[in-house]
Amino acid sequence: MHQIDPDDLLGKAYDARIVRRLAAFIAPYRRRAAAALSLIIAATVLDLLLPKLFSMAIDEVSGPRRAATLNMLGVAFLAVLGARFVASWGEMYLVAWLGNRVVFDLRNRMFRHLQTLTIGYVDRRGVGSIMSRIQNDVGVINEFVSEGLSGVVSNALVLVGIVALMLWTNWRLALLAFVVMPAMALFMVAWRRRAIDTYRATRRTISAVNANLAESIAGVRITQAFAQEPRTIARFRTLNKANLTASVDAARLSSILFPVVNLGGAVATAAIVLVGGRLVLGEALSIGELVLFVALIDRFFEPIRDLSQQYNVLQAAMAAGERVFDVLDVTPDVRDRPGAYELPPIVGRVDYDDVAFGYGDTEVLHGIDLHIAPGETVAFVGETGAGKTSMINLLLRFVDVWSGRVAIDGHDVRDVTQASLRAQLGIVLQDTFLFAGSIHDNLRFGNPEAEPEAIERAAREIGAHEFIAALPDGYATVVQERGASLSVGQRQLLAFARALVADPRILILDEATSSIDTQTEQQIQQALRRLLRGRTSLVIAHRLSTIRTADRVVVMRGGRIVEQGSHDALMAHGGYYRRLYETQQAMPHAAD
Repeated sequence: MHQIDPDDLLGKAYDARIVRRLAAFIAPYRRRAAAALSLIIAATVLDLLLPKLFSMAIDEVSGPRRAATLNMLGVAFLAVLGARFVASWGEMYLVAWLGNRVVFDLRNRMFRHLQTLTIGYVDRRGVGSIMSRIQNDVGVINEFVSEGLSGVVSNALVLVGIVALMLWTNWRLALLAFVVMPAMALFMVAWRRRAIDTYRATRRTISAVNANLAESIAGVRITQAFAQEPRTIARFRTLNKANLTASVDAARLSSILFPVVNLGGAVATAAIVLVGGRLVLGEALSIGELVLFVALIDRFFEPIRDLSQQYNVLQAAMAAGERVFDVLDVTPDVRDRPGAYELPPIVGRVDYDDVAFGYGDTEVLHGIDLHIAPGETVAFVGETGAGKTSMINLLLRFVDVWSGRVAIDGHDVRDVTQASLRAQLGIVLQDTFLFAGSIHDNLRFGNPEAEPEAIERAAREIGAHEFIAALPDGYATVVQERGASLSVGQRQLLAFARALVADPRILILDEATSSIDTQTEQQIQQALRRLLRGRTSLVIAHRLSTIRTADRVVVMRGGRIVEQGSHDALMAHGGYYRRLYETQQAMPHAAD
């Protein structure tokens, strides 16, 4: 029932191609990145200098006991502490700044890119999947830049610095400390192999939980209507239990790592104390140097533990980067041509000249020739799949013709910019979408410069003013998500008013009255007869009773125009349109 998107699985820990593309987002801030790297190096050096100063102080106390030298070492110790504080603070701030800036740029880039993609891509990919990439995956990349990347660099530098300092102090004792490393390496390899499967299972099961949760919440009314709550609850419990099992396995695996690493450190420390103590007794090693070795051994295994955990961050970041760039690499199906020009103010003539179009390899429109005069109201009718919506999509240039052309006032819609084309078109859909915000903001969406008086005038003309004024805050009333607090008819009225505020020369009504009750429909029809006078309008309607006043009815069947004329003329003709009309009138809902 719930298929897991392969994208939800973990990828490899390092992908050079993904790293290069992510680096391109850091490149504009290379100076800050260089400063952050310099501070990381400085903080690491200063951090390793502290145990060295401490060991020198111990040698002074146990040796000559020179007060001046001790005082000097104490001042140096405090100075190093202060410098490390400044370096650490600067490093953390700059790295966090870079991470958030990359997130800001990535989300902006993705959002801008999504605005150029066709509706078909969004339908195929799914809103949830796209949202996951913009929110979750970009967030994972933020964690990688802010914590993972700096952590890897810092821990690698610490390891190199510790090894160098130990070898410089006493290379024989350093080699003794490294005896446990082969065993630790074998353990880490085995642990990593098990960890990959375990963390993958955790990610896979939580993905299933989230998918089921989203589906169950969206379909809660259907679940209740069919009394399937127990079954739905049992299904969720099963998926949640699988996630619990995977999470417990991951926790169990993680709990093994730290004790084993600590054990390795303890064994190495014991060997250093045993052998180093004998060297101190033989005066081949000072007490301070022995203390330095013990301190470095303890620090040596900290970055090893951290790097083991950061492997997961790197792995998640590579997978997240792959998913993010998968979206950014999608090529828009429709783009402005080189040299595309602004569509001048239009009169409203629309021409379909021998148009052929299809989806995939299937042609759905065949040799369409249709010419609509300025100010004419044309209604498209036909069975589902006849090609009505494709005609509208071609005019809006959501898709492009295979052959022929669609023109407005003689301008091929492919030759003008998409923004200037759509700015002069208005559309009202069957599924009315209202944005979060006030009714006033929704009504002026297509014309942000519209004055409150113009907005109210449009609402009055369309018949929406009365119900808006009756709301608690009138036009300032904030609508709930998608206008859930309003009735279907009220939302449709607002959609009509929004289109009229935009004052388009060409108005498209796509099934705009199919969900409206008879009284509201009559109200809208009266308003449209007044407001569409002198405005070119293209109307798609399943309910044929709503388009009887159209200047012309275009009847489509199988992607072709089979009849056209006025309602009365087509009824008198007795052809396909009349059969459609009489069949619909005979259906139980014909009285609506």
